[in-house]
Amino acid sequence: RKPKIAVFSGSKFSTSTQLADRILSYLKAGDFSALPDHTAAWLELQREVSHLPTRERLLIESFPYDGLAHTTFWGFAGRNAMQTLGLLLTRRMEELKLEPLGFVANDYGLMIWGLQPVTDALPLFDPARLRHGFETWLSGSAVMKRTFRGIAGISGLINRNISGQRRSMRQATMSTDLIYDTLRKHDPDHLLLRVTRDQALSGFVDFGRIEELLARFHGKIDHVTLGRISPLSAPLVLEVGKLPVDGAGRARLIADEAEALMRSVGVA
Repeated sequence: RKPKIAVFSGSKFSTSTQLADRILSYLKAGDFSALPDHTAAWLELQREVSHLPTRERLLIESFPYDGLAHTTFWGFAGRNAMQTLGLLLTRRMEELKLEPLGFVANDYGLMIWGLQPVTDALPLFDPARLRHGFETWLSGSAVMKRTFRGIAGISGLINRNISGQRRSMRQATMSTDLIYDTLRKHDPDHLLLRVTRDQALSGFVDFGRIEELLARFHGKIDHVTLGRISPLSAPLVLEVGKLPVDGAGRARLIADEAEALMRSVGVA
């Protein structure tokens, strides 16, 4: 047979937590002489304007960027765990009226952006409140709908070929989201919803690692407020896989846009 070469063509490849521990040990040592000059300068600038992440304390950085308030959490717990932390923290931010709009995560950090700045990070990490309502909120998140979309296709619930024409991704997305919301409302114990939940918990969510992270960093938080984006946070702005948060923040943006439109046509 013709040889096949394994390639990485997406953003879901997760490095191991052992590698994350090695990186933290390297940052703690503080000797960057073996690194390329540009990388050493990048880390030195991070240490100068903020802090370098450590295993013992959770580094949180808040700064304005592109007209929104951004906050980065450096947990180094792996992509699944950091994405789960994003789901939990944006829910807490909704409760605290911080109006989050979206988040993105990789193996090392989590970035959340919204309309209100985070001035006190401690209330976000109340373990009891983070656990409260976790599954209820997760069931309505974009992660669950994206997982359901794949399961609906595999199960044959949707068929992208209609009358000999290939259905657009926009049409397929609208259909699966509608089916998902209908099943949640009228048949919450449906087999496909149970499979979706199990798949999301195993593929996207690592709640056990989050609990370990919360226990390790309990009361050990370094929250740094910056006037601009930090060097370490810059790559997260370019990270693919951003997830939106449909809450008070997005509703406020829509209301502000509608009000501006009415003023532009002379309607009070």
